[in-house]
Amino acid sequence: MDCYGGFFYLDGRIHRAAEDVPALSGEVSFYEVIRTRNGVPLFFDEHMKRLRKGIDTRYDLDHDIAVRVAAGFDALVSSESFAEMNVRVTVTFIGREYSLHICYIQSSYPTEEMIRDGVRLILFRAERFDPGVKILNNRLRATVHSELQRRQAYEALLVNREGLITEGSRSNVFFITDEDLIVTPPDSMVLSGITREKVIGLCRTEGMNLMFRSVAETDLPGFRSLFITGTSPMVLRVHSVEDQYFEVACPVTEKLRLLYERLVLNSISSYKMRNRKD
Repeated sequence: MDCYGGFFYLDGRIHRAAEDVPALSGEVSFYEVIRTRNGVPLFFDEHMKRLRKGIDTRYDLDHDIAVRVAAGFDALVSSESFAEMNVRVTVTFIGREYSLHICYIQSSYPTEEMIRDGVRLILFRAERFDPGVKILNNRLRATVHSELQRRQAYEALLVNREGLITEGSRSNVFFITDEDLIVTPPDSMVLSGITREKVIGLCRTEGMNLMFRSVAETDLPGFRSLFITGTSPMVLRVHSVEDQYFEVACPVTEKLRLLYERLVLNSISSYKMRNRKD
């Protein structure tokens, strides 16, 4: 596993990274990547609900897996903590039993320049077998990563066989028209990230115009601006997709970016307060 740091958690125990522990293998793995700040997981409850929802599509658990993940996460943080780092929670099933693996992973966050000036995206023809369930797809991840490095881009937007843009390889995407209408693909076409769900909620509470519809690759020139959302990028401006350039200093994107950061701070406060009570 591509873990980062000196420790990882596996099935009730903390291990040092140098230990010779057999690699996880099983029928299927479900996972969540959670951003942490100073040992606090952001939007922990939301991530656990999505993890459980994915597992429930194939397996019946007679217990609350979030309790076990929280214990494992606390054990990892007690051994090692970073100012800001992503944690990956992986649940790998072998028959009806499962292994729980939690570790830090190498995390890359947008630079100040990227936040200000936006990032470059490319198009990549691929689609998830089951977009609603977060299952590890190492082949797709490795192929996209290689293409991003080769073409020096930040992220790839996936294009399905109908020529529709569904989502990023590790993010979700929102398009903005000249009339400030925000367009994002319908839930049925994407793996809806926690950040995407929060941004959709912000759009509704702020009274912004939001539409769920498919966007074709050929429709891109008709949009004024776009941004991506995800665990690492949070709400991030885009300056170009392939050779098509977009408005970066879009007030709609900046408003959502600042509102989302406020939600992050509230999430940290809530988690700390709950842990003090426990």
